[in-house]
Parts: sequence; structure tokens; C-alpha cells
Amino acid sequence: MKQTLSLFLKFGVTLGIFVAIFLEFGGGYRPAVTATLRDAGAFEASNPAYPGLLGRVSARLHGLPIPPARLAVSIDRVCWEAAERAVFVRLADGTMRRFKPLRHCGEGGLTTVYARMPDGRFTPVSIAGAPPEAWFRIQGFQLVPAEASELWAEIRALSFGVFVPWFLAAMAVKLLGIFANIWRWQVLLRGQGIELPFVQLTNSYFIGRYFGIVTPSTMGLDAWRLYETIRLTRRPVECTTVIAVERLLGLVGLFTVILCFMPFAGRITNGQSFGELVGAMKVPIAATTLFGLLILLQPGWFRGLLRLVPGGRARRFAENVIDAATAYANRRSHLLLALLLAIIGQVTTTLMYFANAMSLATHNVQPSEVLFASAVMTFGTFVAPSASGEGVRELVFVWLLGAKAGAAKAFLIGNLGFWIEKIPLSVPGGLILLLRRDPSLHAITRDDLERVRREAEASAPVA
Repeated sequence: MKQTLSLFLKFGVTLGIFVAIFLEFGGGYRPAVTATLRDAGAFEASNPAYPGLLGRVSARLHGLPIPPARLAVSIDRVCWEAAERAVFVRLADGTMRRFKPLRHCGEGGLTTVYARMPDGRFTPVSIAGAPPEAWFRIQGFQLVPAEASELWAEIRALSFGVFVPWFLAAMAVKLLGIFANIWRWQVLLRGQGIELPFVQLTNSYFIGRYFGIVTPSTMGLDAWRLYETIRLTRRPVECTTVIAVERLLGLVGLFTVILCFMPFAGRITNGQSFGELVGAMKVPIAATTLFGLLILLQPGWFRGLLRLVPGGRARRFAENVIDAATAYANRRSHLLLALLLAIIGQVTTTLMYFANAMSLATHNVQPSEVLFASAVMTFGTFVAPSASGEGVRELVFVWLLGAKAGAAKAFLIGNLGFWIEKIPLSVPGGLILLLRRDPSLHAITRDDLERVRREAEASAPVA
């Protein structure tokens, strides 16, 4: 029952994210005085030197001056500035509010405002023909400060000569990472004395990816691999150990990649509180990575600390992790090779998203920024309760890259990764499932897994 409720919770969170992504609060049309639009201070743009929350706190503690949050720009430059940062207009009541440049900017700069009709409708008019009150479309609060029309505009503006080669490159590099993960699985199985052909493991891995299309995180993939390896080998303890160690290796590999790209975090943290927060976590991330490595290489050091772990469930989890790592105490070469393959698998994921950014002709961002954001996004999909990380990946990219690449384009970088992962690189697993003549191949449940475990334990020879 708890597993079912958890599954529905994750799907509910995912659905809620997507429903909330384009909901806007506090937006709409607001009036400005047309005659003052060319005055100094009528428009402002966000200042890239303005620090995020942590930067402001640090500056105040050290008595350092904080630069202004916005800088004045002329009406002739406001649309040019809007390509890289948020822009603001002075309204008739004297307040500065962020507006949506897509509704007002054209090839000639800021060319369009809105006039309010007697029936309450708003119609676009040129600035030259605007009434005394020119109305602007104000940006309210949104998780992703973009409209569906902006996403569609980005899609329509794609150049297929640019998009197709980079899209194929993204699939190819991710496929390379998948093969690295399969090899890692094979290496860990060998460490437990289980020999299974690479082709057989590849078929099973892709079938697991097919089941994982709609399941949270790697639940479908791991459950299928565990089910099939237990069914084939009748060695449930060893197969379970392999999956547990593989998860720990994946986390250590991910943190290693994040640390490698951490020096580039400063390039995207200006004005980005979320990015600053990630950049400030380098010490705990490094400590966690070292802790994970020590558990893998020296699990005996931590067995005595289990009594300090509070709660029965947390203690059982820690015991399982240490027991799994202990199973490789005399097979460290297998662990080190598997860790290298885990890092390769994580790097290929970041390179896939870099290729996504190139396929969308993303400007104003550096490759290192995209790679760092991709690594952080991968961690976000691990910890956030969502189905297959959907919704989370888009939000992380918008929060980290939206200020430079634009919210719509940053959203598409993440969303394109979903389609690559779940369609061309997961659907083929369904075809493998369909073509394999094996009556035991079907979508498994927890009862199926427990039944196979019981059967394997019952048929194991008594020592």
C-alpha cells in the first residue's frame, strides 16, 4: 500500500509541476504614460553583477557594497537587453514592473504596445499611434516565466540543418552512456561470480528502460533487471547486492561529475540564488563523495557506527548498503572499473544536454555552464518526487540557464532530453520484449519479484 501511495504521490507531483509551470499569478496588462517612454529611467534591465541571496548576505556580513539590482536602459536598447536578461518598464503609478518583451519587441526594437478598448479588450498598436496610456503585458510569478506561444515560437524558429545533426549526436552520446552502464552492470555481476553475456544484459537493460518510461526514477529499470537476473541465476542475494552497489556507485559518480564542473558554477550564479546555493554546497558534496567512496572501499570501518543511526528503517537501509559493499571487499578492481563506467555514464548525460542546447542554437551560454547545469539537473531528478524526473529537469534548466538563454529555450533543453531518453532510447525495449519468445516476460509487480526470490532461495543448495 505504501509503495502504491508513493507512486501516486510522485505522479501527482509531476502533474502538479506541469500544471503550475505555465500558471501565472499577478500578471496581466498595466498602463504606462506614453509620453514618458523615451525619458531616462523609463526602462531598466536586471544587473548581471547583482548577487543572489547568499551573495547579498555575504556582502552585508563583510560590509561590502551591493550593486543595484537593475540598470537603466534606453527604449532603443531595451529589446536588445531582453535577449539576455529581464527588462522592466515604469508604469503610470511610478512603479517598475517586469514585462514580456515577446509581446512588444519586433525587428525594429520596441515597436508594439497595447491600447485598451471600450469593451475592456486590449489590442496591439504601434508606439507612434499609441494613446496617452500605453498598456504593457506584465510578467507575473511563474515557475517558468514563459508562455506556450513562446515555446512554439522557439520550435518554429528551429533550423533543421542545425537541429537534426545535433539531435542525432545527443542520441548517440547518450547511447554510449547506456552501453557504459550495461558494462558496469556486467562488471559488478562478475564481481559476484555471475557470468552473463553482454548481449543478453543489453536486451534486459533496454526492456527495463521500456518499463521505466512511466515509473519514477529508475524503479522500472532496476526492478526488471533484478527480476530477470534472479530468474536466470537463482542467486537473489548476489543480484540484489549488485543493484544496491550500482546505485551507490551511480550517486558517487554523479557527485564526482558535479565537483568536476563546480569551478564553472560561478559563471551562472550571478543574480541566481539557486545557482549560488549549488555553488556553496561544494564542501558537503565533496564530503559525501568521499564518504561514499570509503563505504565502497572500506565498508568495515562503518559497521560499528550503525548503532548510532536512529530509527529501525534507516538502520536497516545503512546495514544493507554496508553489507552490499562488503560483498566486494576483495574485488576492489571490479568496484574501481564500475566507478569509472558510472562517471562515464554521467558525463554522457551532461554531453547529451549540451548537444540539446546546440540543436536549439542556444546563445549567450558557455558549454561549461550547460554541462554544470546538466549535472545538477540529474541530481535533481534523483531527489525530487516526480515520475521519470519530468518537470524537474525543465525547472532546473530554467532556474540555472533561463537568465542567459531565455526561459523558453532553457525549458526546451531539458524537455528535449525527456523525449530522447524515453522514445528512441526506451521504446525499442518494448520491441525486444515483443520479439522475445519467453512467456515469463511481462510487466512485473512486487509480488512477482518476491515470488522469484522465494523460488530461488528454495532451490539453492544447502551448505
